[in-house]
Amino acid sequence: MITLGGREFAGPYLVPLWSAPRAPGLYAVMVPGWRLLTFRALHFGQAESLGLEALRAHPRYGEWIAAAGTEWNLYVATHEMSFSTPSQREAAERDVARQYQPGPGAPMPNPELPGLRTLLLARAMRTNLD
Repeated sequence: MITLGGREFAGPYLVPLWSAPRAPGLYAVMVPGWRLLTFRALHFGQAESLGLEALRAHPRYGEWIAAAGTEWNLYVATHEMSFSTPSQREAAERDVARQYQPGPGAPMPNPELPGLRTLLLARAMRTNLD
C-alpha cells in the first residue's frame, strides 16, 4: 500500500508483471524515486476497468517509458472505486492530482532541460570523436 494525495493505493506493481483488477478506479503511473523504496508519480488517471491494455493505449505511455528508461522500471498503483460513476472518478482523480506532493528531493521533470540519457549519449559521442 502507498498513500498518494491522501488516498490509499494498492501497489506499486511493476507494469509488465501487474495483474490488474477488473474494477473501476484510479491509477497512478510511477517511477522509482531517488531513495530506496520511494516512488514518484508521473500521472494520475481513472478508468471504468483498470487494466494493462488501457494503460498501454494511453497517449502518454511513450513519455512514461522514456522517463522510466524501460517498461521494467515503470510501476502502477491502483485505488479501486467499486460502484462509482465516471464523474465521481474524475473528481477523485483531480483531487488526488491536486493534493499530491512528491517527497523532498524528488526532481520534477523540466522539458527544457536534457535528460540523463541525452547527457550520457552526448558524452559518449564526444569521447568517440576525441
